[in-house]
Amino acid sequence: MTRRWVGLALGVFAWIAFLLLSANPAVAEVVAGTGPIPALRRILSLASGVVGVSLAEFVVLAVVVRQAVGGWKGVKAVREELIGVRRALGYGALRLAQDAGVLLFLFYLLWGFQYARPGLEERLGIAAAGEVSADELHHLALRSVERLNALYREVHGSGDAGAATAAPDLATLVPGLHSGWARVVADFGLAPQMNRRHGDPKTFLSTPLMRRFGVAGMHFPYTGEALVLSDLPGVLLGMDMGHEMAHQRGIAREADANVLAFLVAASSDDPLARYSAQHFLNRQLVTALQRIAPTEARDVTRMREPGVARDYAHVREFWQPAQGVAGAAATRVNNAMLRSHGIPEGVASYQGSVWVLVAVAREWGEDKLFR
Repeated sequence: MTRRWVGLALGVFAWIAFLLLSANPAVAEVVAGTGPIPALRRILSLASGVVGVSLAEFVVLAVVVRQAVGGWKGVKAVREELIGVRRALGYGALRLAQDAGVLLFLFYLLWGFQYARPGLEERLGIAAAGEVSADELHHLALRSVERLNALYREVHGSGDAGAATAAPDLATLVPGLHSGWARVVADFGLAPQMNRRHGDPKTFLSTPLMRRFGVAGMHFPYTGEALVLSDLPGVLLGMDMGHEMAHQRGIAREADANVLAFLVAASSDDPLARYSAQHFLNRQLVTALQRIAPTEARDVTRMREPGVARDYAHVREFWQPAQGVAGAAATRVNNAMLRSHGIPEGVASYQGSVWVLVAVAREWGEDKLFR
């Protein structure tokens, strides 16, 4: 019985620790950004990376089976009149609380404390862009579409390959992304440990289910894995791999992970990764421009090469299955989780990266965005 309460207490302790660290980002940087916690996270990532398939689904399945077996034993004990219904429910609730407490403790230790650390703007030494004029957005969007078209031609040899950009095996993109990490860490003066090797990205075993939930990728803290869908369009793959690799390196906020993924993919030796980065940037800039200058936004989209336009259409078609009830439910859960960890915008924070990228262009020069 004691271990039940210990498990519950661990979860409460971790939650209180997170609240205290959130109020002191500088302390959180020391606790969660240096020392044994990031070392533990990296060791776990490297260890799970030895296994060629995703372990995350097996962990989830093990937790579900454990709860199902416990429930079945409780029902059996009641039927055999070994204990009463009320006592069985009490035991079951305490056992569930124990498991939830242990999982919560591990979640915060391996991931949740990262939300309390300072954001990427502080690490880069820049101020968030805040308000951006239509002229500035239009200028950057025009440069982006020119670079996007050029990269498409570099990948395919023409402005229209006649089919959507195919995705290669993940392993072919990994070396190029590692070269991108090395350049970004050096160029922007980031902590050297961000360039250390982690377990390479893998694909979900449950890709069809995750796609229906609208999940392109995930960092699974309990195994340290960076996971992406096995059937992602080629134009998305480099960015999504870079995004989950950023999470592996302790970048918790989604907008920050998007920014680093873009910078890394844009700095990659692989032209497909660079194309993926510019596809993301152009979409973000056009989306922001549409809110304040829709005519100019339409003009930018019309400049895309036919093959580029096909890739955008393919992405919209790819995510169509996620427009149903399952996708909406997953979005609500993700929204609640992000808000509970100090990100009031929730899932809208995924779009927030455009302002940081504009700030990067102002502070470091536009060429950092258009390599």
